[in-house]
Amino acid sequence: MKTSGGARLLVGGALASLVVFMGSLVGLALVMGGARGCGSGETFSGLAPAVPRRLVPIYDGAAERFHLGPRGPAVLAAINYRETDFGSNVATSSAGAEGWMAFLPSTFEEWGVDGNGDGVKDIFDAADAIYSAANYLHDSGAPRDWWGAIFAYNHADWYVEEVLAAAARFTLKGGERTGSSCAAAAVAPNEAVARMLAEAKRLTQIRSRTGYTWGGSHGISPTPPDGPFDCSSAVSHELQVGGFGNETMSTEQLAEWGEPGPGEWVTIFVKTYAGDESHTFLRFSPQLTPPSERYWGTSGSWHPGEGPGFIPERIFSADYLSGFVMRHPPGL
Repeated sequence: MKTSGGARLLVGGALASLVVFMGSLVGLALVMGGARGCGSGETFSGLAPAVPRRLVPIYDGAAERFHLGPRGPAVLAAINYRETDFGSNVATSSAGAEGWMAFLPSTFEEWGVDGNGDGVKDIFDAADAIYSAANYLHDSGAPRDWWGAIFAYNHADWYVEEVLAAAARFTLKGGERTGSSCAAAAVAPNEAVARMLAEAKRLTQIRSRTGYTWGGSHGISPTPPDGPFDCSSAVSHELQVGGFGNETMSTEQLAEWGEPGPGEWVTIFVKTYAGDESHTFLRFSPQLTPPSERYWGTSGSWHPGEGPGFIPERIFSADYLSGFVMRHPPGL
């Protein structure tokens, strides 16, 4: 059942127009809208903000449907994180495990369910895979015997320990409350960061459609909502969406833009070389995002040929990052 988790590498890369912002309104509502919803009848989840908000209703729904109890959503999130980094790496493992929850096809054939109600059970669909994992865990003894159920998922004591430790991290502590909007609202410091996060999530979802284009959208300010993008125009686009009024910049220009050093909330990584070796990307603060949604930009190997999106933190070595200069948007 376990995935091998192969690592790959690299990210790259106005006032924004109303058209640009419209594409981010749904995400922005999730990030900033919680200030009004919190305390006014919103349904709260027991999952901490480190868990991607878009997945919280799936974990909750799967745990409820298969009677996994109050610990169920956190365990499902922990397995999803451990296996595929919340769906950011669904490549088939060396053992043949596939999809969001790293099922062997034979196991999915027996325990797979239709989680999203479309009449199909798809190992690569988030809802189907998570609901299927809940089904499998329940049949393996959860919630009566969580250790045994997780051990059935992957026959290793160390694996059970890692999943339970992650589940503990993903569970809200006493007195904390969060919902799909409240959690993000609690961590986003201002509207600029909220807009940038929402837009980063939107473009990540359509990265296969936007594609990578060297020099894409340079000379156009602000950039079109869906690109085309290269590394620097993608970073420029995020800054425009944040409301910084910047032109669409090259990597060399980004190396001089803003303020030196890492930012509290958003950091621009820039490395300039001769020719096409220059590269740039963004990093969001660990206070804002889980490791799978911390670095953002275009990628030469994580999603080669595709547009900008999130790249898991584990992809980057300290040696690789040390070659970049860090700058940050004013005030962030």
